[in-house]
Amino acid sequence: MEMVFVYGTLRRGEANCRLLEGAEMVASIAYAKGCLVDTGFGFPAMIPTTDKSVTGELYEVNLENLIRLDRLEGYYGPGDSRNHYERTRIDVKTDYGLVMAWAYIYLQHAQDQVIPHGDWKLYRMRRQKNILYFAYGSCMDTKRIEEAGMADWFTQVEGRGVLDGFNLQFTRRATDGGRADVVESGGHTEGKLYRIPEQALEGYLYNREGVNCNIYRPIIIPIKCTDASIADALTFVVVNKEKETAPPVWYMEEIQRGALPVVSNNYYLTLMDRFISVFGYENVVNKEEIM
Repeated sequence: MEMVFVYGTLRRGEANCRLLEGAEMVASIAYAKGCLVDTGFGFPAMIPTTDKSVTGELYEVNLENLIRLDRLEGYYGPGDSRNHYERTRIDVKTDYGLVMAWAYIYLQHAQDQVIPHGDWKLYRMRRQKNILYFAYGSCMDTKRIEEAGMADWFTQVEGRGVLDGFNLQFTRRATDGGRADVVESGGHTEGKLYRIPEQALEGYLYNREGVNCNIYRPIIIPIKCTDASIADALTFVVVNKEKETAPPVWYMEEIQRGALPVVSNNYYLTLMDRFISVFGYENVVNKEEIM
């Protein structure tokens, strides 16, 4: 068995994901050093660099899978002159730690368009007029959104979303306490699904989440919707995760206010219990106060 990092049409839900049938997904969010470019032929290429990162997925594959991938990528063997891509071992960062895996790297100089944030799925989603957005932290609450004059972009609420395989943690350390993050460590996280216009990203969310300051990173993850269907949605994760820190009271209250009308009762009660038992808050906001 081998580890493979995929970043384009081999990712879940993309055109060639069938070639990974039988493979085990090890991490649904993974990163590697490199630059991602749009070839203009319906697929991206990853180019070696140390100052950017590429978002992808990590799989454990068998020999049959690897042969299929080699054929797709035009790889004939190490250093073969016919190679379109080179299969190279690289370091891949996951929430579980650093893993060495194969990746298909385009070694020729490319003048193609650089894909922002090195994320093929995000790049394609941003071509849509409306985007499904999964909020699991303070953005479930609309108070700050309304105060910023951006409420019109967040009026279309599609109900509860569930992110399986991820736990809510507070890994972003600010001066007054922790901020919310989802970490791929099992369990599940519930949140609020919005349908927002694409311009709400650069117009509000990217600034609020500190995307350009490398605080949070936009990613695309599979969300279980209210009708039990699975859909790709945009959310944000902490770039440099630290040891979990208790959130400040005001931030905790925003999460409570936003969560209560949309998440399941069990999830809400578990969240409240965590604020009390883990972070030591004695006077959490109750349902009557929020409603």
